[in-house]
Amino acid sequence: MKFTKMHGNGNDFVLINEFNEIVVPETKKAEFARKICNRNFAVGADGVIFVQRSAIADAKFRFFNPDGSEAKMCGNGIRCFSRFLVEEGYAKMGKIRVETLAGVKELEVSFDGKWWVKVDMGKPEFEFSKIPTKKEIWGTIFEFKGKKYELYAVNTGVPHVVIFVEDLDFDIIPIARAIRYSELFPEGTNVNFAKFQNGKFYVRTYERGVENETLSCGTGSVAVVAVAKKLGITDRAEVITKGGILRIEVNDTAFMTGGATRVFDAVLRDEI
Repeated sequence: MKFTKMHGNGNDFVLINEFNEIVVPETKKAEFARKICNRNFAVGADGVIFVQRSAIADAKFRFFNPDGSEAKMCGNGIRCFSRFLVEEGYAKMGKIRVETLAGVKELEVSFDGKWWVKVDMGKPEFEFSKIPTKKEIWGTIFEFKGKKYELYAVNTGVPHVVIFVEDLDFDIIPIARAIRYSELFPEGTNVNFAKFQNGKFYVRTYERGVENETLSCGTGSVAVVAVAKKLGITDRAEVITKGGILRIEVNDTAFMTGGATRVFDAVLRDEI
């Protein structure tokens, strides 16, 4: 089975090309994702992307988390997907349209010695039923081990919580998991910790489905700036993650610009 390994700011993915034929049967996609994402016994990745034909766009984006769950959208993943479409000849350089479970996304692919992809991430949703949350989560205090955290919830293709902090040098996993599995979030949530300094956001993200911190999260970076705009802080900023920089601007809709790296193409030979 042929596959391509790509990453967007260190958020890495296995791409399976199903544009001309189905490679992994629908009933086995979840199991396949769980196995191939394992970093010790397989290729290793933060998710699996299936490249498929679309009747309404240039191509269809399917994304599966390492736990086998299917996500509606992945900001870093869709940039990699878009570069792949152009390189494989399924779309032309410039503006392309991609079908996702979160709707059709418009992107712009360019190359200046480095690949760049600008993504129309759509309109951030703050209504609690659309995130979804069981109640309004805006400035809600969440207590964990004697500390209080102020939560802001938004959906930027998938559910996110944003927490502003003064220091990012701490273990985010325990508190992030407590929030992610809280009864406040019936479908779970991603959790972002953000520090605003010199007009930039420094962000660390715990991703639902990966169940761990990732080097970068596109929808999470959008969530941070979307919340910041609603709080009157800023409507555009560079977001600095462990994996690199994303440029985010939020108007009526949100736009994310970042790189996409094609690491290698290979053949999976062992049965997993």
